[in-house]
Amino acid sequence: MPYITRALERYLQECLTDTPVVVITGPRQSGKTTLSKHLLELPELIEKGSYLTLDDENILSIARDDPIGLLRHQLRPVIIDEVQRAPELVRTIKLLVDEDRQPGSFILTGSADLMTLPTLADSLAGRVEFVTLYPFSQPELQQPLFSSDENDIIKQLLSPDFVPKPLISFGYDDVISAIVCGGYPEVQQRSPRRRARWHLSYSDAIVRRDIKEVFQLQKLDEMAQLLKRLASISSNALNYASLGKAVQMDIKSVQKYVSALENLYLVKRIPGWHRNELKRSVKQAKIHFVDTGLLCALRGINEDSLQADKNLMGPMMETWVCSELLKAIVVSDEDCQLFHYRDKNKREVDFILSGRSGRATGIEVKAGLTIKKEMFAAQEMLIKTGCIQRGVIVYNGDRVLPFSDQLVAVPVSYLFCSAGEKGSHICVSRYGKK
Repeated sequence: MPYITRALERYLQECLTDTPVVVITGPRQSGKTTLSKHLLELPELIEKGSYLTLDDENILSIARDDPIGLLRHQLRPVIIDEVQRAPELVRTIKLLVDEDRQPGSFILTGSADLMTLPTLADSLAGRVEFVTLYPFSQPELQQPLFSSDENDIIKQLLSPDFVPKPLISFGYDDVISAIVCGGYPEVQQRSPRRRARWHLSYSDAIVRRDIKEVFQLQKLDEMAQLLKRLASISSNALNYASLGKAVQMDIKSVQKYVSALENLYLVKRIPGWHRNELKRSVKQAKIHFVDTGLLCALRGINEDSLQADKNLMGPMMETWVCSELLKAIVVSDEDCQLFHYRDKNKREVDFILSGRSGRATGIEVKAGLTIKKEMFAAQEMLIKTGCIQRGVIVYNGDRVLPFSDQLVAVPVSYLFCSAGEKGSHICVSRYGKK
């Protein structure tokens, strides 16, 4: 499979010019190693740098026993893969950086959220930049990428001058294919059957290895059941008591294990959004899978399933949009967070994109081809209270439908596909597309 440009590349290059340590976190097999090695191929770094992986048991042993001896004479930048396996290396990295504060000295990658490891976050304070690399986004798969301003959909959604642009067609069948395929690089050229097998082997390996090794959690069989249970409720409210009853675990254990799965980037909790003006809002979080390909494999869903069951398509598409928004936020110039809204009157908005500037946009996902004004009811209420500035519905049609200056329905292609000549989607589809 040829190298596919990642949207984070330019930002990472900037980090390497002014920051001693860059930490790339994200799920296993999201492309962190490939991206790190690609950075060493830049003209200014060619024939420089060194690469160490702590998945190599010999290197891991040395890292734990003699970290200074391992790192002191390595050519910089030093790439260290899966650094969460030897957190004791962090103290040595701090020592070496304080001796020579050269920008771009270390590139660390990890398959767990390393911000949750106090040793790393605290020891490297002021010396480190954290970035997250998720599996491929649709803009990355629909090469070529725009420049950052043109492709910064998050910035556009929060802009007071939001003007949807007509883009290429990304039809209903394409959406289904993208949902079932997911974004992991390893599955992009596999057949549907082989893709599902890879996803299941992947989830089993994460549960059997990382959960035990990184988080020292022992209930591996219960964890596998919990992951499947979470798959069945993706896009729904997260009820710890109900989950605990289903997998025979107490609430505190369920909370601990869900947190571990989130720190491994398998799931994402989207918190409930509330403001002082919204007295009846519900703070309960919703759960989404980070990758819909993995979600489909765990639930036994294929393209035929989604074509046949329109009720199934809705929540799957919502999780897919959530995943794409998370990926877009990481590479956006806009500092923002993602929430959902629900109140005691059962009014809901799938996502609230809230910027640090105070601006917020409501985003609702509809799997159908037809949009009606009443579908904006909850967003209209939030606009009238001054809590959000705009309401957007993402749907599977092919036209931009403005319902007012603040309400608009946009095709899903507007959010996730590059304009101009369409690049090839390399995921094999039963419709014969590539």
